[in-house]
Amino acid sequence: MRKKIFLTIILALMLTCCTKDGETIYLPTPGEEQPAATPLVTVIYGPDGLGDRSYNDLIYKGVEAAAKKYGLRTLQLAPESEEQGLTYLETMFSQMESATDTVRRLFVTPSPLYDAFIRKNNKRLEKNPNADLLYMETTKPLEGKGSTLYIDYYGAMYMGGCLSHAIQDGVVTLILANPYTQTVVEAGEGFEAGFNDSSNYHVKNEVVLHKRYLSYEPVGGFTIADTTATRIINEEEAYLKVIDYLMIVPVCGGSMHSFIRSLWQTLGGGDYYFGIDGDMTADRRFCALSILKRIDTVMIDYIGMWLQGTMPKHQTLGLKDDATDVVLGYVAEDVPTNEVDSLRQVAIRKEGERYGK
Repeated sequence: MRKKIFLTIILALMLTCCTKDGETIYLPTPGEEQPAATPLVTVIYGPDGLGDRSYNDLIYKGVEAAAKKYGLRTLQLAPESEEQGLTYLETMFSQMESATDTVRRLFVTPSPLYDAFIRKNNKRLEKNPNADLLYMETTKPLEGKGSTLYIDYYGAMYMGGCLSHAIQDGVVTLILANPYTQTVVEAGEGFEAGFNDSSNYHVKNEVVLHKRYLSYEPVGGFTIADTTATRIINEEEAYLKVIDYLMIVPVCGGSMHSFIRSLWQTLGGGDYYFGIDGDMTADRRFCALSILKRIDTVMIDYIGMWLQGTMPKHQTLGLKDDATDVVLGYVAEDVPTNEVDSLRQVAIRKEGERYGK
């Protein structure tokens, strides 16, 4: 209980009067002059989300780049537990209900773990005209104050599924974090659809698709030990009787790095992977292609719109909007450029049909 109260007090100070220099947050000391009324962007991540070298780290990068571009203060909070994250959120809403200053504040929540709290409490921000909210990775707009944003992976993953046939005959293992997270489910659906439609394109190797989940718990599967990754890869090879060629497509946030390390350390050069979220095609030995989620540049754009007062109530962005993309690694040598361009247009059309674009 004392720890919770202490966290609440510290966070209250941060939300109202912190300054930032590089990566260090400074709290004012008694008698010290308060900082200027510079707009503040606060991000509250899911537990252990920051440091995943994937989606959350890209958000961090985008927010810091926006702060540099527009001259903002930032506060990026990485709670250790769901309880701590909810404490941060409750403190945030309480502070904004009673605030009397004119400092503009944007609060960003990228984790679906806080969905129930956000939807129950977001109207409390209506009491403060200077506070706004961006809730990410949901297709359901908020009732009341706040904007929502969803980046659809379907089209980019559709391209990846088609292009997975460019590897030599073998097995493609689609590793999904869990069957409940919308972005993960739609990524898997896009990949499977593209895999099944691949007969329409140039490369038609005999490839088997095997899908498995890391967790059957909501928001589970995003952290995993290297030993578990090694076990899963070995099970795949034993189960499917494949020795020479295994392609891992890990849609599981930072967990993908465990699979990549396992491929390098235990299986040698006969196995490959897809880079997910970031561009990993510099590794031309093992990375067949990368499927990008450009959430860093999206964050810069959204913060700019917030400053201008034009942040939309909801947007779903995808391949057509350059919010996602596919970067070819060694498979580029086997697939003609014109066919990749044609496939991209098909993927954009299929993605658009899902959301009536």
